[in-house]
Amino acid sequence: MKLLAAALALAALAAPALAQNGKDVLTLHDAIALAVKNSPAALAAEQDIIIARQRVHEARFMALPQFALSASLNRANLEYPAVLGGDLGDRFIYPSSSDSFYSLRAQALQPLYTGGRNTNTLKLAKTAHNQAKVNFETVRADAALAAKKAFYALLYQRSLNASFSYWAGRARDLAAAVRKDAFEALEADLLLSGIGDRSRLAGRGEEAALTELLRVLNKEPGYRTEIVGEFSALPVESAAASSLVTAMETRSELKSELYKAQMEDIAVKMALVRRYPTIYLGASYDVSAYRFSSLAEEEERSRNWLASVSVHFPLSYDIWTQVQQRKAQRRQGELKRSELQDRVRFEIVLAHKEAVFWQIEAEKLRAESERTREAYDAASRGGRPSMPALRALCALCSLEAKHLEAVYNQLVARSRLEWAQGRDFAR
Repeated sequence: MKLLAAALALAALAAPALAQNGKDVLTLHDAIALAVKNSPAALAAEQDIIIARQRVHEARFMALPQFALSASLNRANLEYPAVLGGDLGDRFIYPSSSDSFYSLRAQALQPLYTGGRNTNTLKLAKTAHNQAKVNFETVRADAALAAKKAFYALLYQRSLNASFSYWAGRARDLAAAVRKDAFEALEADLLLSGIGDRSRLAGRGEEAALTELLRVLNKEPGYRTEIVGEFSALPVESAAASSLVTAMETRSELKSELYKAQMEDIAVKMALVRRYPTIYLGASYDVSAYRFSSLAEEEERSRNWLASVSVHFPLSYDIWTQVQQRKAQRRQGELKRSELQDRVRFEIVLAHKEAVFWQIEAEKLRAESERTREAYDAASRGGRPSMPALRALCALCSLEAKHLEAVYNQLVARSRLEWAQGRDFAR
């Protein structure tokens, strides 16, 4: 075990030298930052924040007066009066009018009372903006979890590959020194074949893990990188109850559901708004003339102005049906939030149990592997090479692989617990 640990330490120390040869050195923190930065889902969620922010601005504009300026050139040959449509200036023209005339118009419209529609629209836009920011944090957390899993998988496969390579070399040396008959030679070949196969599979697994890490980091397959990190179990010191409290405060999905609840309340209010009248104050000023140059001459132009207050009271059959639909949707949201809270609780409890179990298992296997390794080394120094020694070596190799697997499972479970509670543990 000490020799293997030394080999792994030398491999870690060699990483900076490899980086100088054109490879980027990545720690776990660097991998997480790079994965979050390059995540297409995170970039798309960031654009959702921008969209939601602009909608807040648009909602604020609804309470401001609306202005319009228009100009028109009209040519007509009328036998009876005609009305120009809204896009052409909403004008009534008599047949006695000249064949052509020019006009300028300025309009202003100010909402005085909308029954709370504009206010609720602004609240809805602000809540949607907050929800977009929370969704962005959710996507970032997912990207960070994927980066942790890929990083730990590469560390695991690299450690496993180093372990099998080390034990395969010792097994070959020991098998060559053992005096054996035909059946013992066959058994030795089978043992060597088995440990060699596991070594090759570990090498292939390391390449696959590196490819997966590059995919998570959104890098090209040819990107040259070397990861640096210690492959050992990280204890979980907090209790499950503490993680539950943390999740209820920081879990982004729960925050998102709270904003959804606010939006559903606003939707009910918006449905009720349809019962109330809307009041607008409007004003317009027109200048018309039969020649373009006459627009600047007060004697030859005509001017109109008007100011009005408009009250619109809706009479609709579906007001209460809309209210009932929004209330039913709000109730659906409450049920979904309750379901999400239960799911978060079970996720935390399960991840905590998994992390603690594999933490204990990794510690037990580490102690067992070290104890067995010391006993094997002591027996090897006092005895001659034999088939039992070769069998013991292969069994020791399997025990060390089980320890590495337990460490990997503990790190993944711990990462899932950090994701489930919405916050990383202090390292």
